[in-house]
Amino acid sequence: MKKISDSQEIIFRELYNKHKGTPMAVSSESYAHKQLRYEHICGIFENEKNITIHDVGMGIADMNEYILKHYPENNIIYSGSDILKEYVIESSKRFPKHVFYHRDITESDCSDRYDYVIMSGVFHQRRDASIKDWEKYLQKILLNAFAMCKKGIAFNAITPFVDFYQLDVYYCNLPKLLNFINDELSRFFLIKHNYALFEFTVYVYKESIILNRYPQEEFKKYFKVNYP
Repeated sequence: MKKISDSQEIIFRELYNKHKGTPMAVSSESYAHKQLRYEHICGIFENEKNITIHDVGMGIADMNEYILKHYPENNIIYSGSDILKEYVIESSKRFPKHVFYHRDITESDCSDRYDYVIMSGVFHQRRDASIKDWEKYLQKILLNAFAMCKKGIAFNAITPFVDFYQLDVYYCNLPKLLNFINDELSRFFLIKHNYALFEFTVYVYKESIILNRYPQEEFKKYFKVNYP
């Protein structure tokens, strides 16, 4: 895992230094791309209020800017983590009242907890990592992110249903991903594959959250956790 994390740090440092002040500083094609991704990622909390959000791979915390603009009355406490120190420094300057961590989530002890853990663009840039190693890296991040959340996680990935291929990005193996989510995280998930980009967004929920949505006696048999 550390080899991939070190490589990712080098890749994003180069992008940051070369494209500082533009969306490409965090490997996003345009402002419109970022806004569309954020719209779908933020859909997981469905206008909930008084919640905590942790952004893994937050870059320069543009997601927080989006949340402040679109959810000003929701009292959302935002924080983030990134492997690139430069991103953490800039995020802290932009939003001094928020907490940002310079850390690798694959190595995190996952002791801190948040209502939702979100990840946007974290799994796109495979570069020189093998597909096998990249999928292990992805799975480790998802495992730790799900351990950190109290309600659920949201993330995006590049769809395999494209009209072009680039050798250095990861086109997600959807059946493999869904089997992993079901086997290792939760059977309660949602896939959003209905927007303009060659990407999709996934929500994975803690079982207790879905249980609370369906408290009827008839649905008890569908849950493993103790029914309230």
